[in-house]
Amino acid sequence: MGLITNILDAIRRIGSPTQRSALRRQDAYLDGKIVTDRRREMARSSFGTTESFVATVKPVPETIRPFNQEETRAIEENSALVPEFFRVFLGHSPEVWGLDDFDAAFASWAGAADRRGYDEEAVVQILGAAFGQYCARTLDMRWAVITDQDGSAAALRGAKKDYRAFPFHAIWKRIRDREQGFFKLIYISLEQAAGKDWAATDAL
Repeated sequence: MGLITNILDAIRRIGSPTQRSALRRQDAYLDGKIVTDRRREMARSSFGTTESFVATVKPVPETIRPFNQEETRAIEENSALVPEFFRVFLGHSPEVWGLDDFDAAFASWAGAADRRGYDEEAVVQILGAAFGQYCARTLDMRWAVITDQDGSAAALRGAKKDYRAFPFHAIWKRIRDREQGFFKLIYISLEQAAGKDWAATDAL
């Protein structure tokens, strides 16, 4: 991994703010884990292209369970709040909303002097649930709770292939790093992942 390591080190020094923050997040995630591969990739989908940093780690023990009724109900209730969030921060509520609406509304909220009572927790819960439901519907993914040595997290998992997303964590990290324009980029990476030859998902 010498060449890739040199490239990543260079990006840490002179890369764009988005590249550097993405690597900081990945470095934090990989701390204490055994890394078997690390690389830089371009993800391509029907929505465009995006750069991603991919790492493979030695498997760690984990448990996976599907959302229970209460968790599913919370997702549905929070997702149902997104049209009003769009109305407040876009000035209208699209009848059919998509990835550009997520990015535009989040950017408007992040730059607003008056956030109209939508604190960070509310934004994470509403947009995380709605974006997750969008991914579940369009990419055939399912909600699950994944628990490993780092704790438990709400996640999306391919219904037939074991690729994953963590929408709530993803939004929290971008709020912390003051990043915008990431919903479509995450989706592009997921859409490409959906086409790869992953291990089969055990039935949920």
